[in-house]
Amino acid sequence: MDTAALCAAAREHREHGERRGTLHPSVWQHLSDSAIATAALPAVYGGLQSAVPQILNAVRQVAYADPSAGWAAAVHAPAGAFLSRLDEPTARTVLGGGVRPVIAGSSLPAGTIREAGGVLRLSGRWPLVTGAEHASLLALAARTPDGGSPVWFLLPRKEVTVHQDWDALGLRGSASCSVSCDTTVPAGHSVLLTGPALVDDPLYRFPLYGLMAATIATVAEAAGQRALDAFARLAPAVRPRHADGPLARLGGAQDAYAQAGAQLAAASGLLERTTAAAWSAAVDGPVGEEERARLRAACCHMAQTAESVCRTLFEAAGSAAVHRASEVEGCWRDALVISRHALVAGRGRQLAGAYLLSGTAAEDL
Repeated sequence: MDTAALCAAAREHREHGERRGTLHPSVWQHLSDSAIATAALPAVYGGLQSAVPQILNAVRQVAYADPSAGWAAAVHAPAGAFLSRLDEPTARTVLGGGVRPVIAGSSLPAGTIREAGGVLRLSGRWPLVTGAEHASLLALAARTPDGGSPVWFLLPRKEVTVHQDWDALGLRGSASCSVSCDTTVPAGHSVLLTGPALVDDPLYRFPLYGLMAATIATVAEAAGQRALDAFARLAPAVRPRHADGPLARLGGAQDAYAQAGAQLAAASGLLERTTAAAWSAAVDGPVGEEERARLRAACCHMAQTAESVCRTLFEAAGSAAVHRASEVEGCWRDALVISRHALVAGRGRQLAGAYLLSGTAAEDL
């Protein structure tokens, strides 16, 4: 999956995102035109229907160039799989005449759905919808009146209002704004992510919540690697006050760098192994609950480890790290925000632990 042009644009314009709170227009355009936007879209609708390892590798490349662009890629890349849950006539109606889809959404079931005059009405305000302004479809979740699993509704971008309220510590360029709507929606334009796909393929047998968590964990992994590389560039060039030599010659810095590198490598190895195990299971048939639990645990562990790695390097760099030119502080800010996402934070760990301890498997594992 070729991401060279997108990565080059993301690298060149990272500062634009930091200053403006949204990716540079050329980065959004490259992302919309790239293979990432249709990576998980079924082939019958013009998508790539890619293998999970390919999707994660593409997201990793973009995230290393700029975690904010990687975050947008991590949101858009798995979203095409939503269409695998719709029957073909409905999916083609949702896609709107063959328009290349760019799908954004919120994992929070913040909306309400009610029947009014024989039609469904969806209303609410959803936070943290990355790239909503540049998406063609929005996937917004609401709980059913009976309190069952959240149902995701697919709406055209014109049906929602985007609120320019994104001003965060990290991932500043991701434009993860709130959206709202109060509109009628066809009942058939809804997706239950925990239900079976209607397209039979390993990609759609792979747990969709697990795929979304894995793309997020991959952005965290890239942020950690960026921090290691930034520290390695900084350490020989900076001489701390009262030190006899550059930062790279100080025992404390050496210890911190080695420890951080080993921690990230270990977390990366775990993420790779659990992803490969789940993918192998999906190739052969349904993915078992143990593979799902271990995958989610590994995703959460990566997000937590990457934040710890970036923080360790920030502290080890001393006052040199406070300058934005060092890049170390930006990596930490990004990793900190990544680690707060519900799919890789406490809820994700709880789901994994519940199964591993008691055999209880939630639908969104």
